[in-house]
Amino acid sequence: MTEKKFIEEQYKTITDCFDRLNEKYNMGLLNNSLILEMQDSLFDDVYFIGDWPEIVAIANPATREWAHDKFVEKEKKYFWKTKKTDDMGEHVYIELSRGLIALSAYSDEVVAEYDSFTKSEIIEAGYNPDMFDKEEVE
Repeated sequence: MTEKKFIEEQYKTITDCFDRLNEKYNMGLLNNSLILEMQDSLFDDVYFIGDWPEIVAIANPATREWAHDKFVEKEKKYFWKTKKTDDMGEHVYIELSRGLIALSAYSDEVVAEYDSFTKSEIIEAGYNPDMFDKEEVE
């Protein structure tokens, strides 16, 4: 196998595709129809179709966690603030509040105190990353 690295979004595309088709065919990776349909589906959604050993390892529930550690790039974390300011001229930041990723208005001086999140976490929380400026956490 190559040392190809996928991003989290590609990993999710592969696992979602397999899980959806496995529910339809109910035989897992042993079912030729599932594999052919998965190949067709991924060919439309993903442009790494030649990396089948890695894709199968990611799709297989028995090796999924191992494959995630080995083949998925670790996402960087960022501080996120809105590109626009509020009516007081301050940016709105994303933070963890009561266990949820939420918007909070604070002054720019305390940006270092904010929680950091990956792009995938921001999207999963329902936010559009393009609406925010981000600062990489070291």
